[in-house]
Amino acid sequence: MGLSFGIHYTSVSLMFGAALLMLFLLLAGYCIRDLSAKAILTLTGHLRARPDPWLESALRKAFADFDRELSAILHDRCNPADKV
Repeated sequence: MGLSFGIHYTSVSLMFGAALLMLFLLLAGYCIRDLSAKAILTLTGHLRARPDPWLESALRKAFADFDRELSAILHDRCNPADKV
């Protein structure tokens, strides 16, 4: 019999292992679609170049100003839960 399980069954055992891992993750309550989406976003995020520092600071300042103005506008309104 010798080496009856040689290199020909390597791909089958890898697929079987991947199937068992996916089955375990599904039974543990994980969603395969969400895990793969998170993995792809993580990988593409590391490969993407950093934004221009000037543009990033300008956007942060604009959003901070917008948030400050919006909170000033909404400050005068009362909470609907307070009316009850």
